Amino acid sequence: MSDRKTEVWVGIDAGKGHHWGTAVDETGATLWSKKIENDEAPILAALGELLDPAEEVHWAVDISGTSSALLLALLAALTVSGRSTCPDVRSTACPAPTGVR
Repeated sequence: MSDRKTEVWVGIDAGKGHHWGTAVDETGATLWSKKIENDEAPILAALGELLDPAEEVHWAVDISGTSSALLLALLAALTVSGRSTCPDVRSTACPAPTGVR
């Protein structure tokens, strides 16, 4: 994603070995779509790519269970660090505070 966006919506299809993440803007245009290995470093790298170019990010993860446990834990850690303001990371909308990059 190259241009800074006000809002971005991210959907993640969680799986055992890998996840697939897609980000769209307010027009529905795909901004980012990648395979994410289910390991801490690739998940954190992907989350960084997704959070950086948007003022507000809305999250949707298709399942909450063992397949998505690491992903959800890392999203929750971002919540604690102030990178997101989502009370429940498993919710369908998890906005990052305005101005947080």
